[in-house]
Amino acid sequence: MTGYVVFLLFLANVANYGQRMIVSILLPAIKTDIALTDGQLGILVGGGFALFYALTGVPLSRFADRNGRVKWLAIAVAFWSAATGIFGLARTFIQMLLARVALGVGQSICIPVSHSLLIDQVRPESRPFVLGIHSTGGVVGATLSLVLGGWLEARVGWREALTLCAGAGLLLALVIAATLRDPRRNAGLEAVTNAATVPLRTVIQHLLSLRSYVLVLLAICISMLVEFGLNQWLPSYYVREFSLPVAEVGFRYGLTAAIGGIPGSLLGGWLTAHLMRRDIRWLVWFPASMYMLALPIGLSMLLTSSVETALILNGLYAFTVYTTSGALWAACFAHITPAMRATTSAVTLLVAGVTGMALGPTLVGGMSDLISAHAGAHSLRSSLVFVECLAFGVICSLLLAGRFIAREGHS
Repeated sequence: MTGYVVFLLFLANVANYGQRMIVSILLPAIKTDIALTDGQLGILVGGGFALFYALTGVPLSRFADRNGRVKWLAIAVAFWSAATGIFGLARTFIQMLLARVALGVGQSICIPVSHSLLIDQVRPESRPFVLGIHSTGGVVGATLSLVLGGWLEARVGWREALTLCAGAGLLLALVIAATLRDPRRNAGLEAVTNAATVPLRTVIQHLLSLRSYVLVLLAICISMLVEFGLNQWLPSYYVREFSLPVAEVGFRYGLTAAIGGIPGSLLGGWLTAHLMRRDIRWLVWFPASMYMLALPIGLSMLLTSSVETALILNGLYAFTVYTTSGALWAACFAHITPAMRATTSAVTLLVAGVTGMALGPTLVGGMSDLISAHAGAHSLRSSLVFVECLAFGVICSLLLAGRFIAREGHS
């Protein structure tokens, strides 16, 4: 049963990232069809989605934890899939923005509820690997959205591509509702209290008392700003900088991200699970080390004049960055009791969503518009280079977290 739970939650994350990211490969077509600016596109893929994704995650996740995690996860998948379909019908920027807001609200409980369900299934030392498997669903979802989205846009149009994506999500919601049940919380491993009995203020006070969590949260905020800024705009970057067709970008960029990201997520989670048995500080040392590699690779990727070199470096960059997913989430939960996990995940996504997911794509689009008079056709490249340089903050935050995570103990 544990394997089936992991598999379905993996698929939920595929749908989560797939329906979130498919718009990125469709941006050139949307920009032409609706006549939007880079700033408006940045709001659609960034702030318009992420702000409400972040703000609604805490109350909705706590509600789901009290009223049936699986039931409300299924409802959420259906709701955000309907929002994707509505986006495909929109004719104005405001209509699109409202659809992205609805998408953000629906997707806000996916990761917190999934984390809560997954951690109930496994022992602490296995968490990085299982969370790495779950994070791999995001890579698969993003890859499918890029490859299939670009292919469908070229053949049936961007609106129809979104309709088909929405239909697949609605089908998954039915499967989750019909076949998945809330597992019993693992009371044999840890004392468990009902999440409803833990006030939100108590959870936040506990999180703020953990210096390691605060520093890991800062690292996650910066990493989300960098990665969402890059991921939402790299398809448009390849189209503009190298004059590639959208369908070709979707296939080549999507395949590159998958070749690097999928083994990166799995290997990173597996390796961190082994390293943390020797020293819990590897939960932050390992992702810090990988970002030390990722930063120069990412800058080289953006500064090369060869599309083939850029794509190869893109694959290496995806590998290094995605190795950190399981470790970062496991570090967040290192000192958290079971009753606080869904809320902790939601609080983390709230702060990181506002400062990272919302700001990243919006910052890139806004900067591109702002410097276009000086940078010309290379304005998007310059914006992406600036955002990538911010990854240095991830390294510093994680190395500082290593000073506290061991002495604060772990659950």
